[in-house]
Amino acid sequence: MSMYTALSGINAAQADIAATSHNIANVSTNGFKASRVEFADIFSSSPLSVARTAVGSGAQVARTQQSFTQGNVAATGNVLDLAIEGPGFFAIRTQSGNTAETQFTRSGAFSRDVDGTIVNAAGAALLGWPAAQDGTPLSNDPGDGFPLRIPPTLGGAKATTEMSIGLTLPTRDTMLGEQDAVPPTDAFDIDDPTTYAFSTPLTVTDENGKPMNARAYLVKTDSADTVNTTSTWAIHITVDGAEMPATTARTFSFEESGEAVTPATVTFDLFGTAVEVDLAESTMADEAFTVETAEQNGKVPASLYAVEIDASGTVFASYSSGESVAMGKIFLANFANPQGLRQMGATALSATATSGAPLLGSPGETGFGLMRSGALERSNVDLTQELVNLISAQRNYQASAKAMETSSSLSQTIINMRT
Repeated sequence: MSMYTALSGINAAQADIAATSHNIANVSTNGFKASRVEFADIFSSSPLSVARTAVGSGAQVARTQQSFTQGNVAATGNVLDLAIEGPGFFAIRTQSGNTAETQFTRSGAFSRDVDGTIVNAAGAALLGWPAAQDGTPLSNDPGDGFPLRIPPTLGGAKATTEMSIGLTLPTRDTMLGEQDAVPPTDAFDIDDPTTYAFSTPLTVTDENGKPMNARAYLVKTDSADTVNTTSTWAIHITVDGAEMPATTARTFSFEESGEAVTPATVTFDLFGTAVEVDLAESTMADEAFTVETAEQNGKVPASLYAVEIDASGTVFASYSSGESVAMGKIFLANFANPQGLRQMGATALSATATSGAPLLGSPGETGFGLMRSGALERSNVDLTQELVNLISAQRNYQASAKAMETSSSLSQTIINMRT
């Protein structure tokens, strides 16, 4: 019996060493909470046994308890690093095949994956509530929690279908650049400067919102005289060096006063898309060639350039279009008995019947801690205390081993007795 008692002491000391080693190994793990092993003695008794002479039968592990004391909060400068000062846990969603599970963690080291979803190092997504564009929460229902996502772009792409160009064109034929005559001697050729008067760069977009390099070429085809009081110009447009065909007449005219004769529009075929170019804002004057305006209705998706998370947990994303949009609101979870949570690894915990159902709320509300962006909660392991515990557990192990050795020696003595 004494040998089994000593064995239980060895097992207890080994469990103590294992828990202490686990704490020491995770001294640098963000959000890690130290554990301690609690023991209970073993007594075997019967209704007829004498209580005052009962001898114990060793030790057993009663439970392994986590300490949810606050760890040190250290600033990191990364906006997606989050720390909770006070009670509460981040809710995260893990995915295993087609099965999704909600878990909880104190580690707030998050980043964006390729789709923009906010995830931790294990790939679990941070959960939040939906919010209006100005940050007003739209729900606080537990069932409405969803993985928070910060998309890399905002808005859809749109191909260019309309352009408006405002030009100032010179009235004098002596100000036509290298154009050799009115009209030019040779047909228009982008490689021959004598076939056009001026050119200016433009921007157009395709159906995917990709900008393309376009260029407009202006050719004077007729000058005003005593018979004809209007001046006529032609416009050619190239995209990436290729000339776009015109589906309407490419010429437009100006009155003697310099005002454009309306309608002054030319339609081009841009890789299968009809693009209408409006030149009604153009004028002729005794001035040098000038581009006054150049606009088009194509859209490029706005790019993400900044992320901000306020103290209430609302995630704002700012885009190159100047818009700042709330992507959702981070909520926290708390439990009636956090000690009942099951450890799942990767600093994740799951709810059990012992812990109770999660209670959800916003950072800073009653029962929930404050949340800091750009900071991380470090492990709450006290390394000095753990080293002392390790020495103590080692001595307990050695003492129990010595007790087993003594019990074995006594048993051998009895076996070796001679009558």
